[in-house]
Amino acid sequence: MVRVLLIAALLLTAAVINAAAESGKDDAKGIVCEGRYALCTSAPCIPDPENTDGKALCTCEVNEGINFGYTQCSERTPSTSGHGVMTLVSTYSFAQGPSKPVLSCPKGKPWTNCLDRPCTVNPMNLLSALCKCDIVRDKAFVTYGGDCNTLTCDTGYWSGASVGSYMSGSDQLFQKMGMDKIPVTYCPGMKPE
Repeated sequence: MVRVLLIAALLLTAAVINAAAESGKDDAKGIVCEGRYALCTSAPCIPDPENTDGKALCTCEVNEGINFGYTQCSERTPSTSGHGVMTLVSTYSFAQGPSKPVLSCPKGKPWTNCLDRPCTVNPMNLLSALCKCDIVRDKAFVTYGGDCNTLTCDTGYWSGASVGSYMSGSDQLFQKMGMDKIPVTYCPGMKPE
């Protein structure tokens, strides 16, 4: 009987973790890796012509170093096709934190979720990648884009994150890196709680 209860408890825990991961990942535990990744924290995006309501194409930076996501490190390893085209995964880091303030935008405005999304490196500029991200409208969000101009929340399609996901990812990255302070600045009056 104890064994059956233990198995049931483990299955329930796994279901809760999986549900959190699928519903915006605000409460799910992420994974910190080191390597090459696409960084979309301030990326401008446009709706994908093939799916204007659900997907967006975002121009992101290619970076190297410590990064946060929900995919395993082995799944984030860049690959190169036989034609020399490199693909990688978009993850989160503090790389733009000191230079690009975090802008908060209200629920109902369009933004894109690029975390753990596929990206293709621009063959003519190896520091730039085009990532295919999901369009979101039903959650308030934060972004490193927008230069603190709240008017850009209406039409910007910035790459961003829900406040819960941003706080959780930043905290996990901060702890893993053993920092004294999170290296992020905020637009005036916009520090999320």
